Amino acid sequence: MRIMTRRAVLSTALASLALGGCSLDLQNPNAPTETQVTTSPDGVIALATGLQGRFATSYGNFAYMAGLVTDEFAATSAALISISDAEQGAVAPGTGIADAVFNSVYRTVRSADDLLAGANAQASQLEPGTRSGLIALAQALKAEAIGEALQSYQRVPIRTFGETTPVYVPRAEALPYVRALLDSAAQQLTTTPPSTFFTTSILTPGVNLNAMIQLFRARYARLANDQANAVAYANLVPRTGPAAFSAFQFPAPTVNFYSNVTGGTNGIAVRRQWRTSMAAGDQRFVWFVTPSATLTGRVGAALDPWSRYASPQAPLPVYFPDEALLIKAEGLAQQGQLAAAQAAVDSVRTDCTGGRGLDDPKACLGALAGSLTQAQLLEEIYTQRRYELLGTGLRWEDARRRTAVRGPVNAPGVPIDGQRCWLPYAIGDRNANPNVPADPAEPATFPTGCQL
Repeated sequence: MRIMTRRAVLSTALASLALGGCSLDLQNPNAPTETQVTTSPDGVIALATGLQGRFATSYGNFAYMAGLVTDEFAATSAALISISDAEQGAVAPGTGIADAVFNSVYRTVRSADDLLAGANAQASQLEPGTRSGLIALAQALKAEAIGEALQSYQRVPIRTFGETTPVYVPRAEALPYVRALLDSAAQQLTTTPPSTFFTTSILTPGVNLNAMIQLFRARYARLANDQANAVAYANLVPRTGPAAFSAFQFPAPTVNFYSNVTGGTNGIAVRRQWRTSMAAGDQRFVWFVTPSATLTGRVGAALDPWSRYASPQAPLPVYFPDEALLIKAEGLAQQGQLAAAQAAVDSVRTDCTGGRGLDDPKACLGALAGSLTQAQLLEEIYTQRRYELLGTGLRWEDARRRTAVRGPVNAPGVPIDGQRCWLPYAIGDRNANPNVPADPAEPATFPTGCQL
């Protein structure tokens, strides 16, 4: 028989368990095996909630690492040496910060593949709209997880389901694969809209699946320099109201990723110069940090503590709504539509308290004066991305795109943009998989782009 709303209690309970990090490999009544979760409707739903928890972790690991090897974050006083090394651009093979990204990303991919298999195997037992939502969710989170991998490693595996030694491929092959998954997810929702049960009882509260998919489509069209589609997809992301802002929730006892790394051996905080380098009057720092004049890190970095993520249960944005506007602005500028691009940038600059009915970062700046050239507009777009998208991990890819990887900066120096091109590959996979490439050589002269 088909799954009805009475399953909501089960899925909600298992969501909390999954976010706490239960393993699908443990064989006990409270931690089902892969066979159990993919061969029953209840198990498939449980896997969907667990997938969202795994994605929140892999997204956090990616953004944490990318912030450290750029100019966003620095180690707090109690952090390990490896964390303060990373804030200076040094990431050795086998370092936890590098391996954690790979391992958590491919746990997400594995769960997504299992969910796809289970949703197909249980098709006759799932209401069509519920099955459609499950498939689109799995495809979207798998795509974004691989997308985060290709922004971290020079080569990545893309076909891993049932593979013990997957092949690593370059971005030229991985990026189209990511985009195809997202296109399929979007088509899935168009063909069979998600059921009310999926939206209210399986999908994390506060997440709009369609908006998230369109934002991801715009993000990776931009990476592929497909400017027309980047603009088209960005236009499909809602601008106002609840549908415009997707965020993961962390009901107690679960903890927001950034709140979990505000102290201790993995502790980080925002570099103070992120705030102090803002244009006069820019108010976005209020959303993220509490200004400090005294907090310093392990190797002397001047820091501002988080304000937004000080609470363990603070929601974690999956994306910021103005990312869509900045993608649109860049796509229009690259196509020579400068007036429209400038209007999109001005919409981000002038967004102020109460604007669009969203609790997101608010610049409260004035509109740009005069008509900017294409080069000036692109520079302005990347400036706005720096302050609007803190803590999303996107700063590192922006540095690569702008040929602005400037090399390691030793303390007490303050880095600008990115400090290295890639992470070394995970030691665990290298030991198990003969297809893992040699770690890419880092450039010797800077600033530089990075070999893709």
